[in-house]
Formats: sequence, C-alpha cells, structure tokens
Amino acid sequence: MRQLDDLFNSEQLKMIHDAPLFMGTRHPTWFPLFNNPRRAIDHLVNEAVARISSESNGDIWLHDLIDRLLNLTDIRNASSVLAEIRAYGALLEAGFNVVPIPRKNDSTPDFEVNAGDGSIIVEVFAKHQDESQDELLEAIHSSDSPLPDDVERKTIAGKNHRITITTACLTPGGRPDPAKPNDSVQANLVSRICSIKQNESQIPNNMPALLIMDFVHFGGPYTAELLKAGQTTPLECGHGGFTSGSIWYGLYGWKGAPIYEAGLRRPVKMGHDGRFRLQGNKKSKLSAVLVILAESVILLENPWATHQFPASARLKCCRYPWFDLSRTIASWQPNQSAVQVALHEQMIETIEHDLDTFRA
Repeated sequence: MRQLDDLFNSEQLKMIHDAPLFMGTRHPTWFPLFNNPRRAIDHLVNEAVARISSESNGDIWLHDLIDRLLNLTDIRNASSVLAEIRAYGALLEAGFNVVPIPRKNDSTPDFEVNAGDGSIIVEVFAKHQDESQDELLEAIHSSDSPLPDDVERKTIAGKNHRITITTACLTPGGRPDPAKPNDSVQANLVSRICSIKQNESQIPNNMPALLIMDFVHFGGPYTAELLKAGQTTPLECGHGGFTSGSIWYGLYGWKGAPIYEAGLRRPVKMGHDGRFRLQGNKKSKLSAVLVILAESVILLENPWATHQFPASARLKCCRYPWFDLSRTIASWQPNQSAVQVALHEQMIETIEHDLDTFRA
C-alpha cells in the first residue's frame, strides 16, 4: 500500500466522501483522503501507511483499523486511529524497531519499541476537547438546534453579498467554574493534560514507558494548530502578559505553583502536583512523554522516573518528524532533566516574587 486510500474499496471511499458534517466540518478520515491542498499532518498519514505496509504483518495491522476509521457515530475513534498510524510510521522513520501489541482490551498498550538498548512500552493517546465543546460546536452549526444563549450571530447584508458572523467563546479544556477561586481556562487545561491516561494500567512496572500525547485533533476535528509549541515551556510572554505552558505545568508543575493566563491580572494557584511529581501510589511509571503538535514534536522526560528513558531511544527521537530539540527536556547527561526543571521552577518563583513586589 502506498497511501491511506489503498485501505478502502470504492464504496467505503464514497461513504467517507459523502459523510455528513460533524461540528461544521468533515469526518477526520476525510482529510488525508480528499483534502486539497493536503495539510502537513495529512501527508504524514499517507507516508506512514507506506512505511507500515512494508513491515512484516503491517498490512494486517492497517486493515484491522478500517472499522474505526469508517466510524461515523464516534469520530474520536477515527482521529485516535490516525494518531496511531502517524506514531507507528514516525517511530519507523526515526529508526526504532516497532512491534504492535495485539489489542486485548482498553488496558493494552499500542507498541513495544527498541532503539538498540532495550525495550520500551509505547502508548499513543489522541487528546480531544471537552465533550461539552463538541456539543457547543454541533449546536452552532446545526440548522435544527436553537443557537446557544451565550453565542452571538449577526448578518450584514450588502448589495450583492451577505456575511454571517458567529461569535462564541471556546474552551477546549473545559470552562472554568466562577465558584472556584483557583479555576481558569489555563488551569483547566493543565488538569486535563495531567490526567491523560493517569491510571497507567497499560504500563508494566519493569521497563521504560513512553506516552505519545497527540494534540492534532484537540479543539475539534479540523483544528490542527490550536496548541503551539510554547505550551511545552514553563512560561510564555506577550502583550497580554505571562501565560503558563499548560503541557509543562501538567507534567512538571507543583501544588501551589502560579498559573498565569494572558488577560488575568493575577495568577491562580495550581491545585495539584504535575504528573511526573506525583508520589506514592500515584507515582507515574512513565519515563517520558512525546508531545505531538501540528508541526512540532517535543520530548519531555521524567526526571523522577523509576526507569529512565534509554540513551539510544533519546537520540533516535531526534529523527522523529518535526522534532524540536530546542524545547526538549532530556537527560543527555545524568540528572540533566532534573536540573532543567529546577531552573524552570526557579524562574517561575522569581517572576512570581518580582511581580508581587511590583504590584505592591
């Protein structure tokens, strides 16, 4: 097989081509098949299919995904499968030996990979927006449903044209609760990221583990660029002030850390530790997280992991498509990731102190 459409017969291709709109846009599988011009992530899907097909039993693995790719009831199924295809192909391109793990139930990890210095369990997770946001977008684009109360729509009519403008506040990580003093858009997003696959039942205790967090479909099936690479850094700064990096905080943040959000006068306090800082029964078994964004991939290692991420695997990740070495947190030397995170923590605390002094 050379590309995704080789998986389907003509009747199945027509079914996807003619599928009804979801939240005002096309089915996720439609994009790598028919979108013109194709987005960068659509090209990755097609390139991955060719690589996987050349592997032993690769065609069988791909054909097992057809039903989920054609699912017109729950489109999250299709976007999750596309994330798995991209991950499998990208790991092959990076030089890993990849063995898919036969799926027995929801607690089965996706792959076992090896870069030459030991096996690593890999779980792929496509992060989707809050389900209430799906309902909001569906209502906005539906001609059968009344417009939600907090959505505005107006039409401007000209001599030979008419423009309809719909304005809505979208919060893919969930809306903040005004009754909660430490709730905000960014705080909700931090919590959602921290809790991704949090029970880790699919990860064994005796070997390194990598979680691939795919945010390509976060914000809706057509939103490939909602989260930028700056979200993997501790802080960003712009005209509206500081904004905390939701992905960095979700992994490395600590209870009581200030969560900044552009436009808010004061930060809110983080209500829990980040994923990598959890201890006791909640201690994470993850050695690292590979963050997949629209055109950027960042490796974030766990400084406190029981099983550290292997050196050869770290190096081969640099060959993963669109790998961003500048934002990666990794132990190229022993304990280096812990030093990086400690420096980030000191920067956040210093900025918090200086801002409080300035306000006073």
